[in-house]
Order: sequence, then C-alpha cells, then structure tokens
Amino acid sequence: MTDTTTAATAAIERTLELAAPRARVWRAITDPDELSRWFPQRATWDLRPGGTGTFSWEGHGDFPVELVSVEEPGYLAWRWGMESDEVTLVEWWLDERADGGTTLRMRESGFTTAKHRDGNDEGWTEELAELVDLLA
Repeated sequence: MTDTTTAATAAIERTLELAAPRARVWRAITDPDELSRWFPQRATWDLRPGGTGTFSWEGHGDFPVELVSVEEPGYLAWRWGMESDEVTLVEWWLDERADGGTTLRMRESGFTTAKHRDGNDEGWTEELAELVDLLA
C-alpha cells in the first residue's frame, strides 16, 4: 500500500482551551441557532446519527451535512460536501477539565485537493475564533 497523504491534503486539527463548561460548548456546536451565531449563517439538521441538514453561507451557498455520530456531550462527527463534491469528515471531542472548563479538539479529514484543505484551514481559524468569542 502506498501512502499518498501529503501536507497539502492532511487533516486540519485544532485544540481550544475554553473556560465554558462542556454542556455549554456542546450546545454551541450542536444547536442550529447557536451554530448560526458563529459558524454558518444558517444551520439546519436532524441531530442524530444518519440525520441530515444544511449549512448556508451568503456568497458560498448551501453545504449538505450528514451526521455520522452524536455522543452527547463528548463526541460529534459529520460529513459535508464541498464545492467540487469532495466530502470531508469533521469530528469534535469535548473533554471536561478539572477547573470546569472544556478542552475542545476539532479535526477535519478526507481532503483530496490542497485548494479545499487550505481554504478550510483558513476558514476554521476564523470560525473557531468566533466560537471562542461566543463562549467568552
């Protein structure tokens, strides 16, 4: 087997140390109204494994979403389509800290082109900064 992974198509990974409790962070990443405050401009989905939905951004259109795993309050995973029909997997892990805060780990994988990986890498930097602001 040949490993064709390159730096350009490697997964995007982020870790945030948040003062908010895990239940609050879970709500921010799963409730469509909360999601719309920091991530897409509009979010709809059926929050269950196999559930579907849409994330919408003005100027970028609608992105179909399929929930892969919903394990409240510690793990969430969804697949979503890109402009080129490329589909990636976005995973979230929420770990409760002793101080009452939350360590959030996010990973997006499955990129086949550097263009989409780079665009999402930049996008996650901006969007997660908005999440931090929301939870502050």
